[in-house]
Amino acid sequence: MRKLLLLLTLLLSISTYVAAQNYTEVVYLKNGSVIKGVIIEQVPNVSLKIKTSDGSLIICQMNDVEKITKEERYTRDYRKDVDNRKAARNTLKGYKGFVDAAYIEDVSDYNASKVELSTTHGYQFNNYFFVGAGVALNYYTDADIIAVPIYANFRANFINKRITPFADVKSGYSTGDVEGVYASIGVGVRFSLKGKKALNLALVYNYQDYDTTVDYSYSYGGYYRHDSWDETLGLQGVGLRFGFEF
Repeated sequence: MRKLLLLLTLLLSISTYVAAQNYTEVVYLKNGSVIKGVIIEQVPNVSLKIKTSDGSLIICQMNDVEKITKEERYTRDYRKDVDNRKAARNTLKGYKGFVDAAYIEDVSDYNASKVELSTTHGYQFNNYFFVGAGVALNYYTDADIIAVPIYANFRANFINKRITPFADVKSGYSTGDVEGVYASIGVGVRFSLKGKKALNLALVYNYQDYDTTVDYSYSYGGYYRHDSWDETLGLQGVGLRFGFEF
């Protein structure tokens, strides 16, 4: 019976101690100041000695004290957490760059499948909107030709989470073996990494004007004829783009 009482007393003491750890003493002074900490020494009707969370010792005269209370103390600093979350939501603002690689499969029957490498740089106005410009290198695998699109880029993140859906539009003009209007539309997912960095995966639709000259030779009435004319082909493709954002 005595051992049981000792055990109950010990458990009660531990419970009381743990509960006490969840509270902090708050001293309100008559001048409006508030001191939070642990009262480590008290001289009745004379003074208090308080140890604050940063280790400082503060002595107060009792005639300056308005009241003393206890408040629940959290194991985490929620105000700091809120501030940190707000800061994290603002980290995307400023300069931003992208490096991407894509494979575009031709859907326009012109044998215009290609590999595209691109880099884009610009300004992120907040966590949602980006405007910039970039340059790409397109290698058409079926025709063994190269184009260099130069474009403007607009991008929108739909939410502000670690995993974020987004859409972007690129519009410009290509030089090189293929010249003409260039456009690309992508929808995908942004996977946030540390700081401003992220990985991006997107499904893209790609359009490219191809200005070419068509030569046509034929025989008519015993005569050999040759005609030529300028024609603009619309090269279209769908593919996947993978990229790194910094």
